[in-house]
Amino acid sequence: MERPKEGVRATCVADSSVSWDGAPLPDYPTGRPRVTVVHYEVAPHARLALHRHPVINAGMVLRGELTVVADDGRERSFRAGEGVIEMVGRLHYGENRGEEPVELVMVYAGSDGLPLSEPAE
Repeated sequence: MERPKEGVRATCVADSSVSWDGAPLPDYPTGRPRVTVVHYEVAPHARLALHRHPVINAGMVLRGELTVVADDGRERSFRAGEGVIEMVGRLHYGENRGEEPVELVMVYAGSDGLPLSEPAE
């Protein structure tokens, strides 16, 4: 990471070639690149549907704590200020087990025509 100028503070919150579960990240997709930035809010005790991502995505929890659960039962919790490098091609879901909303921003590195996520079949 480039050294920031005086008066600017840069903190790397995630830098890896593997997802949070240790699986290697795939190659970037072919085709015209498309970067999508999504701000999520997850209500207390809410659970996202089981899904998978066909593209690399990473982000940061801004508030609260999000627990991500893989299809094999492994799970990891991410707290405010922590970076998330999400699983690609693997079924999982996220849930807010806490009493306050979870807020996070995710960046998806895909290509035209690829969805950000796909529901479980």
